[in-house]
Amino acid sequence: MSDFEDTTETIDDFFSFDSHLPKKQFHNQRITTRYIRDDIKALVFTTGLLNFGHRRIRVDLIDISSKGVLISTSKKLGINKKVILALKFGCGNTFKINAKIVRKSDSSNYQYGIKFDQYNNALGDYLLETQSKLIFK
Repeated sequence: MSDFEDTTETIDDFFSFDSHLPKKQFHNQRITTRYIRDDIKALVFTTGLLNFGHRRIRVDLIDISSKGVLISTSKKLGINKKVILALKFGCGNTFKINAKIVRKSDSSNYQYGIKFDQYNNALGDYLLETQSKLIFK
């Protein structure tokens, strides 16, 4: 009766996300919106042994959320090291946040993930309020 082949997909076929890419490439632990901003300057403050020898390291901000940041620096940073992250917005507002370096990027020796010790709702609200370009990651 019909000369046409049924090429409709089942719902399971449609939502099959099987990929030939490595599973590691899909691993994303972030659950908050990450903003890409070029109007924020960032510094990481570290301490040496027994809280002596404070170091101030200028870093490049790759992305930011209310839970943490991804930064890039030419300096070597220790994983699980407690730091203070200082953020200065273009308009002059600053945030100083207690945080911990939680990971080093697999794709670059110079990128580090930093997790804030606590959710920072004030920072999250401020990021949203001052966002002029809608660039999310």
